[in-house]
Amino acid sequence: MAILGTKKFWKPAIGASTTQRENQILKNSGYLNLQLHSVNYMSRGNFWQNTFGGSDKIALATNLKYQSGVDSIEATSVQDVREVEVNHNYNLGLQRNIAIKIPVNADAISIDVKMTAVKDDLLQAKFDMLNKPEYQSALQLAPTVVGQVLTITSLVKNLFSDSDPDTQLEASYAGIISKQSEDNPVSNGKLTKGMLIMISTDEGDQFEGVNENDFELRGDSLYYQDNQVENTYVVFNISFEPLKGDNENANWFKKYNAALNNLNKIMISVDDAEKIKIFNDSKNMWIEGNALIDADASYINNEKLRIKAAAIKTIKEKYIELTTSDPIAFSEVPTDILGDLTGATSFDVIREAFPETGSLIDSNLEIISSEPLNILKLKDLNKDERLIKSLNIDTDKYLKELKEHKIPFHLNQKK
Repeated sequence: MAILGTKKFWKPAIGASTTQRENQILKNSGYLNLQLHSVNYMSRGNFWQNTFGGSDKIALATNLKYQSGVDSIEATSVQDVREVEVNHNYNLGLQRNIAIKIPVNADAISIDVKMTAVKDDLLQAKFDMLNKPEYQSALQLAPTVVGQVLTITSLVKNLFSDSDPDTQLEASYAGIISKQSEDNPVSNGKLTKGMLIMISTDEGDQFEGVNENDFELRGDSLYYQDNQVENTYVVFNISFEPLKGDNENANWFKKYNAALNNLNKIMISVDDAEKIKIFNDSKNMWIEGNALIDADASYINNEKLRIKAAAIKTIKEKYIELTTSDPIAFSEVPTDILGDLTGATSFDVIREAFPETGSLIDSNLEIISSEPLNILKLKDLNKDERLIKSLNIDTDKYLKELKEHKIPFHLNQKK
């Protein structure tokens, strides 16, 4: 069939603000979730199928491209393979996660959907294989997974190029991620949370000048002004989360946890010097964990800093709990900890992650916002208790926000 085009419409999520501006997803602000909420296929038979009856074997694939500068990662998955009778309207009943908690630190995230009729039994077998759950995983940015993602993407693309291009339905949406909010982000191609509706106009454009507010989802089916839409269409649900929390399976979490467990040695130590050494060993493990989380591309920099701060706060609190002696002269520690905490992160990000601490540093020192924090400049604040207090305030705020979002911080859960 000839592809005349695809109409794209946007609706806010149920219960969300109705303005596009308030729903716009800004760069480095959190994490994206993308769900394939509903897919409808309108089968149009060819001459022989219309005359004698018949069916189509169809395959649906999604492609998610994460573009950052000159680098990009693609994840393509076969989402469904099935046989349908011709000249019928089919709702495929799919509700499947395409991406879960993807950091919005890229320049753009593009979404592509492709559906084709499969006319070869060998191709059918290949599509069936790639339709298995293990090949439908959400986009992941961990380096160990990227190679697998690219391999599956290549396989799926090759399969679709081998099928009949005249039977394909294609729809795409490129979501630009910008730092500034605007009044009409959807029309300007900016990523916005809500329902993204893509409707094929292969049978002629029936949706010219329609009011997108008149679209309604009833279960899995899309209606317009109380009439069921019988075109082929796809509905995505784009949602957003500002926080991710820690990850018990990550190597950096295991390192932080090892630092906590190391403190248990204090219970069998009677020497204060040995206790301080045990603390320093744990602190060094925390620094090693910091290097690991810095390399974790599945987190935005803002939350990396906040997790580091929560980890060292947890370590310090456990040390104080386990010892009756002074837990090291912490008045001499704050800049040391702050340096290991922030690393090469720019001061702009530090101030965003730690507003109270950033404000204190900014009011006392000359700082270049776009550059990393120069720890040597903090020598005048070395013994200023306000630095520790402000960092504790910022960290407590992060832990409170996690609690408000019902996200557990596993590291400080006593076992």
